[in-house]
Amino acid sequence: MKVWIASLMFMACIGVTGALHAAPVDPAAEAGNQDEGSNETGGEEATGTHSWDAPAIKVEGKQPALKEEELIGSNEQPRWTSARRWNRTRTYVIPEGEIEFEFWHRLTVPRRSNHDSEEVDNRFLLEVEFGLPLRFQLDIYLQLSKQGSEGNFGVSAGKFEVRWAPFKWGFIYTNPTLYLEYTMENGEPDALEGKILLGDKIIDGLHWGVNFVFEHVLGGDHDNIYAITAGISYTVIDSFFSIGLETENEFVDTAEDRGDFVNEHLLGPSIQIKPLPQMHVNIVAYAGIGGHSPAFRTWVVIGWEF
Repeated sequence: MKVWIASLMFMACIGVTGALHAAPVDPAAEAGNQDEGSNETGGEEATGTHSWDAPAIKVEGKQPALKEEELIGSNEQPRWTSARRWNRTRTYVIPEGEIEFEFWHRLTVPRRSNHDSEEVDNRFLLEVEFGLPLRFQLDIYLQLSKQGSEGNFGVSAGKFEVRWAPFKWGFIYTNPTLYLEYTMENGEPDALEGKILLGDKIIDGLHWGVNFVFEHVLGGDHDNIYAITAGISYTVIDSFFSIGLETENEFVDTAEDRGDFVNEHLLGPSIQIKPLPQMHVNIVAYAGIGGHSPAFRTWVVIGWEF
């Protein structure tokens, strides 16, 4: 029942998103925006309301070499932070007023030596993200799963996530952001997850992110899950194509065996392609390292900013 409630809320969010962006534009306001965007030489600066065409914030003495490094919005954050840079490592919050939809697919192929199920596991996620005032972000997920060639395909969980960045971008190096997520599982105990998100740039075009994760399952064996994810990326073509490396490291114990961890380690290359200004495609191909890790896992994330 609780997963169907999450499904209805997810569909309601989709409807709200469509209604917001179907609202008529005030011609007078639009004309005012265009006037404000004109520069002194008669040229036109960006006057849009999306992350890719929002006007850049001018910082005296600091001219970024790449468009994706320009600061935008009330959070004064670089454009590259307005879309997911890595598949599993998050950074900061999206700009205030931004609404984005993402489709995820995770494919996991286990090792035979794990002595567990050797069935391939497919997981799908549908996500809507809302950039809110005061550096908050709200995300709502719907998770669908299928295990093996004969497993049932259906809704397996609903998730609600809130992020908060205490400071504007650049106030503190690493831009710490707090993350809290509640998962309502279908037929399994719910779970509560907290994260600390860190991320910044080394030089223009070279970015990094690290997440520290703790999750507790609210029932059953009362699993505790500790994880560290990290990613680094280098921009090959400004605002279009980047390459990188990502890793996930997870340690799980139960109430009866605290400190006796089952661990999983993954490492692999990743890319991000932005075929359209409002679209991003992220792909990572992990190889498992160690006996409890799967043979390999892939993530594909396709996002669209409304």
